[in-house]
Amino acid sequence: MEKGVWMRKFVSIVAAASLVAFIAGCGKKEEKQKEIKVGILQPLTGPIANFGQKTLDGIKVVYDKYNTLPDGTKIKLVEVDNQFDKVQNVNGYQRLVSKESVIAVEGPLASSMAKAVKRFAEKSKTPTVVQIATNPDVTKNTKYMTRACFTDDFQGKVGAVYAIKNGYKKAVILFDAAQDYSTGLKKEFEKEYKKDGGKILAVLHINTGDKDFNAQIAQIKKLNPDIIYAPIYAPEGGLFVKQLRENGVKAPVLGGDGLADVSQMTKLAGKAANGVMFTDHFDAKKPPTNLSKEFIKEFENKYHRAPSAFAATGADGYILIYNALKTCDKKHDLTKECVNYEIRHAKNVEAVTGNLTIDPKTGNPINKPAVIKKIEGEKAVFVELVQP
Repeated sequence: MEKGVWMRKFVSIVAAASLVAFIAGCGKKEEKQKEIKVGILQPLTGPIANFGQKTLDGIKVVYDKYNTLPDGTKIKLVEVDNQFDKVQNVNGYQRLVSKESVIAVEGPLASSMAKAVKRFAEKSKTPTVVQIATNPDVTKNTKYMTRACFTDDFQGKVGAVYAIKNGYKKAVILFDAAQDYSTGLKKEFEKEYKKDGGKILAVLHINTGDKDFNAQIAQIKKLNPDIIYAPIYAPEGGLFVKQLRENGVKAPVLGGDGLADVSQMTKLAGKAANGVMFTDHFDAKKPPTNLSKEFIKEFENKYHRAPSAFAATGADGYILIYNALKTCDKKHDLTKECVNYEIRHAKNVEAVTGNLTIDPKTGNPINKPAVIKKIEGEKAVFVELVQP
């Protein structure tokens, strides 16, 4: 073979080998980092959008810190707005599970929405953490829906005990017949209140979206109760309180965490909102853990306001999921089965509202305390901490 021909072949072989090495190298550089998806199903528009947005704000603060697993897998949040609508809620959940292939879902927020997707969680075997859906039925007869907050049987009991302890022995209950959350709280308050010696003068109902409460207020005025127990949401609660005070009724109003949207309550009721009391999950002025203190500081730096109970419980729900993902990652078993098991067997997990231990049989946390707050000057003021 002539020297010139040999040299040309040699150069071609070297060039081809270099090209192959270059392509292989590029392939390595362009290799995508491993990713896993977690669904977030919240009401970001609609009548309780404030609650959903505050919950999402809390999730994002802890997500900023906890978004990568030990093996380098990145967690991606997939947010879906259920609009506080049952059809959109179910469609959103199914989209997260089927189209987005999420490994877990946090949400939905309200009890009625959580109950609406329970069978889909069970069918798809998708671990689902509801952070503030308090109706006891939410986690009954399901292995795949877990709760990060206390239940209405405890919340209703706290309200009743507080009312009796403070001398309010005659009550009228005003509840929202369209909401499982409201009917559940009504039932538990009524049972505990009567047991402790209180007298229920009347049980009145409203429906979600009502704006005129004069018929109910006329009955309340006639009955002259010591206290009005109103386990309803803030959009109706604010208008009710405004009309109540305009009609000269001075009886104190006590509700559940549905009245915890103080900004909406004061926007709708103005100064009439002052004095309204409600049971809640968390108070930023009394952080129970070191993680709580860090969370409050980071939340205030990010949003320039103190975190609400919705932000705190939203953070708790994500922490439960992240803790499970991390454990399964270390086991080299990033599957829905493993994640669900670790969520349901969480033990003494440091979170924002306290240390979380889940009862694997019920899917509910053990020994979650409650706080009672009062609206004063457009702010929620701590009144009392109540242990189970």
